[in-house]
Amino acid sequence: MKLRVFDVDYAPNELIKQTPFDAKLLRMLPGDDRPDYWLAELEAPIKWVNAGIRIISHIVVSARLEGTEIGSDFNKLPIGLAFVTDQAQLNEAKLDFNKCKYIAIGTASTV
Repeated sequence: MKLRVFDVDYAPNELIKQTPFDAKLLRMLPGDDRPDYWLAELEAPIKWVNAGIRIISHIVVSARLEGTEIGSDFNKLPIGLAFVTDQAQLNEAKLDFNKCKYIAIGTASTV
């Protein structure tokens, strides 16, 4: 399943300039606080200015509002968005918050 993040808020300026962007949902990742984070691979890498320029290839997303979820079909769903900052996260069964950086609130739809 693919999603499109078509706007972001409380985000770095360089992310705002690269929106909208698409990502393929790879798998659900449980976290310490909830079971329904999603690991996603970006269709095109995102440049992030953080102590130099970093290239981000994967993100973690979650439904932002209680009672909502990332399912098979959604439209204009508020999400939390984090950049995967440590590639080791890609092979782990559980979300490790030390390997990601919460970056923005966004709105997404399935594509």
